[in-house]
Amino acid sequence: MKPLESPYIPESSVTAMLVSHDMPEGMKSLLRELVPVIIPVMDMDSLPVPVRGHPDMQLLIPAEGVIVHAPALDPDTAACLRDLGYLLVPGEKQPGGSYPEDIPYNVAVVGRHAFLNTRHADPVVLDWLKKTGKTISHVNQGYSKCSVCILSEEAIITSDRGIYQAAIEKNIDALLIPPQKSISIPGYEYGFIGGSAGLVSRDRLAFCGDMDTLESAGQILSFLQKHGIMPVMLGPGNVLDLGSLIPLCTV
Repeated sequence: MKPLESPYIPESSVTAMLVSHDMPEGMKSLLRELVPVIIPVMDMDSLPVPVRGHPDMQLLIPAEGVIVHAPALDPDTAACLRDLGYLLVPGEKQPGGSYPEDIPYNVAVVGRHAFLNTRHADPVVLDWLKKTGKTISHVNQGYSKCSVCILSEEAIITSDRGIYQAAIEKNIDALLIPPQKSISIPGYEYGFIGGSAGLVSRDRLAFCGDMDTLESAGQILSFLQKHGIMPVMLGPGNVLDLGSLIPLCTV
């Protein structure tokens, strides 16, 4: 196995993936049929309770084989990531329990572009984005990765208008949808589209539940088809926001 050349965007079938330890066992079993190695992200006590185990709140991948993470990342998770060939770089800020202290690692990296609230990003995150040549777009949405479902270097789905406009300016084909109030996340009114999905291959996008329960299911399906991507449902029922399914490696 090797780390993805382009973070979050596999060129072939994913062989290792990062997910919240809160993923239901039935969903995890279905995911294992697609991805052999599942690495759980454990709770980070400094974060708000509903998102303590969410990968996109604890780390980001700015470049091939590199992970910038909160200082208190679980040691067992860190060891698994190193075993896969990743260089782990601790940031300076420990995420806090309320907004905006909880967003220093919440960044949407899409090809050579990065969308984030730069005012609250960790300094190490900004340094790595700059040193790896990313074009940095400031957006007001602090939960940038949560809000962005990455399809390819040229296509995303988002419910945030600021991210949508920034993406269009970078010649990224973006689908803007309203907030999907059927996306479940305990403790909040509803979750984010980016936090509920992740690519398991170049042409398959896994959803944490049944995509057809989403209010914009038809629009989303048409956009996926436009980009040659097939949705994969990890079980029946409402889609869950579990903090993103993050592809790590391919063969």
